[in-house]
Order: sequence, then structure tokens, then C-alpha cells
Amino acid sequence: CTMNNCESEEIVEAANIAISNLLPTKSRSLYDIAYNRFKKWCAEKNVQVYSENVLLAYFSENAKNYKSSTLWAQYSMVKTGDGYQAKILTKSEIDRFLSSANDKEFLMIKVGLILGIAGACRTDELVNLTVDDIEDVGSSLIVKNSKH
Repeated sequence: CTMNNCESEEIVEAANIAISNLLPTKSRSLYDIAYNRFKKWCAEKNVQVYSENVLLAYFSENAKNYKSSTLWAQYSMVKTGDGYQAKILTKSEIDRFLSSANDKEFLMIKVGLILGIAGACRTDELVNLTVDDIEDVGSSLIVKNSKH
């Protein structure tokens, strides 16, 4: 039984309603506009799958016309859009990703995933992680300075 497969339809529906009500109507429309602008750009560029590279290309292109503060706000709006919401991965999904995703394209994400899980890192700890925070003990990597 995985986390998502154990949830009743009632729970899923209640969660979807809660998510849709997190933003006031006026803000929701601004988020939808930003996300739809991103989707339109993706369609023009023939982008099928959203990735960090896609977001970097999109915001690099937009950096010519907007201030950095505007870009950060737009980034927040785009990443909460319908197609780019965070998902909790199951152990089998993580294993499948680590074993089958192309290293040339996803190596940094794989390393971050492994360090985050193995080091039991919180998001901010993982984001602020430096090479000095990692210790090689025999054949094991240990993340120092983790709050866990």
C-alpha cells in the first residue's frame, strides 16, 4: 500500500478542494495567468516534459524584459501551476528513477536525491549543502551538520 493508493476518493477530493482554496480568487487568477503564459511558451517551443532546464530557459528568456524580483514572483506562480506541482515519490518510483534516468541529463538530481534521503536532510539543509558538509567514511558518505 503506497501513500497515494491508500487514500479514499473523499480524502483526495477534500485535499484538491483545500489546494484550490489556498489562494484568494484574485491571486489564483494571477497564478493561472503566469502558468498559462508558461504553458503557451512551452507549446511554442514544442516542450513535452517540464524540467529544471525548461524553467531555466523560460526564465532566462524572460530576464530580458523583467526585473529579478518579478521573475522570482513569476517562478513561484509557475511552479505551483497544475502541471508542475511537487509529488511525493514512493520508494519504487525513486528506485526506478535512480536506475533508469539518463545520467547525462539527471545526474545532479540523482545526487541531490541520494544525499537528501541518505542524509535525512530538510529542504533548506539540502539547498545549503556544500562539499565541506559531506564526509567520506569508508565506503559510506555521511552528511555532516544535518539537524537530524
